[in-house]
Amino acid sequence: MQAEVLSGLIGFGGALVGGVASFGGVWFTLTHQRKLTQEARLLEIGLVAADKALNELIALGDFLGSVRGDVATLHTDERAPYLDTMFDHMRNVERAVARIPSRELRDRVKSLFVVMRQFRAAGVRHFFAVGWLTELTDELTELLAAYIRSDPLPPFSERTKEKRRRAAEYEQNQRRRYELFQDRDPANVDPREENAMDEEPPAS
Repeated sequence: MQAEVLSGLIGFGGALVGGVASFGGVWFTLTHQRKLTQEARLLEIGLVAADKALNELIALGDFLGSVRGDVATLHTDERAPYLDTMFDHMRNVERAVARIPSRELRDRVKSLFVVMRQFRAAGVRHFFAVGWLTELTDELTELLAAYIRSDPLPPFSERTKEKRRRAAEYEQNQRRRYELFQDRDPANVDPREENAMDEEPPAS
């Protein structure tokens, strides 16, 4: 009798282990399939969004190519009418890119848009600003096209790196110029500047 009970318990234990293993296999398969489905869905959303953003950039490039005449001769401190259309395209690109799952791509696009908004760093006339914006639009177009092709994202071109440098320098100069007409903000004062101001002028 004890042998029969022991045999039954062993059989039950084996069935239980087999059932657990079978359940675990099904659970793993379902989880893996769910993950693959989610990844495929995100990829589809990303490609649709990238395609929309790319079309906006192509339209923006074509539009910038049409900006000529009196508008191009305006000083960049003057508000040129073409900027409204340009910013509309940029907003549409930003909305589309926000749906792309690639953080690297989103960050790259965002950093280029920062440079585009500093178009006044290009020169004193909108003629130079249009060229600046056109070249950055081309860079963004290449970036989105590489993502759609599943190619590695290309590095920034040398001319774009130079624009980023000029934009940062322009922003810094603008900030200094603004601070000349405002009270000094202690949070934004370099301690070295304070020390220099506190020093007595050398005796003549």
